[in-house]
Amino acid sequence: MSLFDDEPPRATRSGADWENHRKHRSPQSGPPEDEVGVLALSSFLLARTPEVVVAVRGITAYSDGLHLSAVVLFADEQKSEDIAYSMNDFSRSPGRFRFGIVFSDGRSAKSGTRDAPVVQGGEPGLVLLGSKTAGLTWNGEYWLNPLPPAGPLVIGCRWPDRGIPETLVEIDPSPLLAAAATSGPVWGTPSGTPPRP
Repeated sequence: MSLFDDEPPRATRSGADWENHRKHRSPQSGPPEDEVGVLALSSFLLARTPEVVVAVRGITAYSDGLHLSAVVLFADEQKSEDIAYSMNDFSRSPGRFRFGIVFSDGRSAKSGTRDAPVVQGGEPGLVLLGSKTAGLTWNGEYWLNPLPPAGPLVIGCRWPDRGIPETLVEIDPSPLLAAAATSGPVWGTPSGTPPRP
């Protein structure tokens, strides 16, 4: 006798949800959920004033894009702010925070264009995946697709309300592209070949 014999056994799951994800995923929407990614570049400063620092904490490469972790550090808690409103691209204040990239071939992508048309035809897109504020720190997670071409990659910001003019940092994308070439699905591939290590 069983007290709970009125419950039918659960169906066994296939464990292949990744197949459906891969089939329906838009590369512009964010990192592939069946890849771990490869940390390719550590932190560097973008801008600094006596009140605020803007930096990139790291860049993780995936097979078809880059995940950028941005951070804003405030010196004064009373002057800190949750900048998610402008970072989520809804604010149109000319003094708001902006973040962007420029490829070596001149194509660019930047925050603050939520009402722009969906990216098509290989034009780069920069999507804010999420953000959080804790004390004196704001963290933002961005997805850049597609991968940049060879040649200098420029990452920049602008924040007139905080005394930061357009500030650009040029980096070599070679380590990012090399890391992206090693990132791949952790589960089987559609062709049945084993995933990349």
